[in-house]
Amino acid sequence: MRWIRPKPRERSRWQTRDQHLALPAELEVREVRYRVEAKGRRTREVTVVTTLLDPARYPTDAIAELYGIRWRVETHFRELKALMGMERLKCQTGDGVLKELAAYCLAYNLVRAVAARAAARQDVPADRVSFADALRWLWWAEPGEDLADLVVNPARPDRFEPRALKRVNRQWAKLCKPRHKYKPRKRVVYKRR
Repeated sequence: MRWIRPKPRERSRWQTRDQHLALPAELEVREVRYRVEAKGRRTREVTVVTTLLDPARYPTDAIAELYGIRWRVETHFRELKALMGMERLKCQTGDGVLKELAAYCLAYNLVRAVAARAAARQDVPADRVSFADALRWLWWAEPGEDLADLVVNPARPDRFEPRALKRVNRQWAKLCKPRHKYKPRKRVVYKRR
């Protein structure tokens, strides 16, 4: 199924005026539906909307497989954010942010290279080697130390996880304005008797 989506009249807040004007007047998209049937699980119908319009060049099965791979991408983002501490960037300038991202990418690729070496030695696919274990090994290994056997995660081919947080830390209120704009607390003075 194909349908045409007209350009929104109002520009989004994140867009500049030039970006909004550069958008095409209409966008043609293709709707692909497929069923996910796994033994012991409920059958689900998945709908993917894409700009890959040619069904001969981009068959439904290939799009479904690509959409299924997205779980690995989500896992890689989680590794960067949660395990490597990239949830919040610390730099405040554009150049600083680019340098910080480059440093994270360099470190991430180093950990992935260690995981790939361990996977080849342990005869398992590289994406099954624990990222956290490879990171720990890199952190604690002595210079010149031989690579140890790393933890191999179980195969979970049709894994589906909702986007939800298990625990939310609400201990402190969010800092929404500069610190100097917050009202100072009254200072308590204790009198001696």
